[in-house]
Amino acid sequence: MNITGQPGLTPALRILLLTAGAVVTLWGMSTYAAYINSAILAVMIVLACDPLVGWLRRRRLPNWVVLLCALLVSVLALVAFAGFLVYSAAQFAQALPAYQQQAQALVQNVQAWLQGFGLDAAGSDAVAAQTDTATALNWVEALLKSLIGILGSGVTLAMLMIFLFVDVVLFPGRLTWQARHVSAYAGRLLDFTGGLRQYIVVMVIIGTFVGGLNTVLFFVTGVDLPLLWGVLSGLLNFIPFIGFWFGLIPPAVLALLEFGPQRMLLMAAGYILINATVQNLIQPRLVVVRLNLTPFMSLISATFWPLVLGPVGAIIGVPLTMAVQNLLLDVDPSTRWLAAMMSTASGEKGESLAEEGSA
Repeated sequence: MNITGQPGLTPALRILLLTAGAVVTLWGMSTYAAYINSAILAVMIVLACDPLVGWLRRRRLPNWVVLLCALLVSVLALVAFAGFLVYSAAQFAQALPAYQQQAQALVQNVQAWLQGFGLDAAGSDAVAAQTDTATALNWVEALLKSLIGILGSGVTLAMLMIFLFVDVVLFPGRLTWQARHVSAYAGRLLDFTGGLRQYIVVMVIIGTFVGGLNTVLFFVTGVDLPLLWGVLSGLLNFIPFIGFWFGLIPPAVLALLEFGPQRMLLMAAGYILINATVQNLIQPRLVVVRLNLTPFMSLISATFWPLVLGPVGAIIGVPLTMAVQNLLLDVDPSTRWLAAMMSTASGEKGESLAEEGSA
């Protein structure tokens, strides 16, 4: 019996069952993370190419021409990006020992400076250890290897992407027809994919813009491998809030090791100015309102999904959370209030959703 006196699941038992189901689902996603990552990235790439597909269709080209052009552009872009990462990672790995030696010399200088103020050897060693930049350099190397590893499993990604393009280009409008004539849930899925498409396209544009400006900044300030750090900063722009700082760490460390703190602070100030302007003034108007996720949920998306799917989970975390919110929680009246809590909707809309969920 539940609290209303009618037979059924009690709220506590329902929560336990939902939690158990979520744990099993997340365990399964973690087990097959490589395939899930490839599938989600394939969907995101196809959605990112939607403006190109639409432009080609407006030129009244045959579907097979549209398909070949979209495949050619996307495959060439992936191959070029993978080749660039491999080449840049090799350059960084070759220069890494020299950077590590410079990092060790920096730690020793900090130790001597602290001892000059009367701090004993043990204390100076403990404090100076916190300035060891070798950890950040090793993190960068691990990040590059993980990105190359993701693209290394490109056969699955390419196959999924190709057949998704075939479905989208050669058989258009099927989801729209289903939404209009068959299923209300298909309509919800149609709306979700439309919002996700806009999010991905806008984020690609913003990431390209930010990456380009950062590359110029790194080149002007003399940081080694400026194109690599610019590209990574644009890619990390997909990670809400913390991606901003992850993109700053590698060039800041290199600027500190090569030119000292003054050049590092100058470069960091320019980086923060560029990225803060875009993220606080431009990006929220284009993305956050459309995403309909609170800042807290965006941060949870960036930090939780990597625990399940690995590093790529930070990049695809926001779309995954959007899917959970719109396609799972918002569908069930008993969990609709939770979807409203995750949303940036106005108070009146949130109250109405909560009232529907409690009805």
